[in-house]
Amino acid sequence: MRRSVPWFLALTLVAVGCDRDRNAAEERALAARALKGALAYPGSAIVSISVGSDAAQVDLSTGAAVETVADWYRRALRLNGWEIHSDAADASGAVTIYAAKGKRPVWITLRPNVGGAGTTYTVIGASPADSMAVDSIK
Repeated sequence: MRRSVPWFLALTLVAVGCDRDRNAAEERALAARALKGALAYPGSAIVSISVGSDAAQVDLSTGAAVETVADWYRRALRLNGWEIHSDAADASGAVTIYAAKGKRPVWITLRPNVGGAGTTYTVIGASPADSMAVDSIK
């Protein structure tokens, strides 16, 4: 499971580096800090990446069902030292998982694809220096 970490971070850093509107080195550093240790479901494709001043968001897609991806995250997060603080599903079938590793938070929201099989999901990580994000979830 740990093999997903370098793959996810490498793809995130490459994709962030493609945005020429910002200082690429600063964006890569922020994305690496905000998404350090974050995992991507095997075989997922990156749809988009957003980087702010204290957080990074990656949108991904996979052909696997929401519950399959959610179960994988529940196991993979724990096996990689993340503590799951919240795990909830709503009436639409979306699943939101919040976990933390030390002071690093990660939010994962999984949604069933509309009109077809598979899952589209978002992984958001905040920089450990961003105490506001950590404090706001207590």
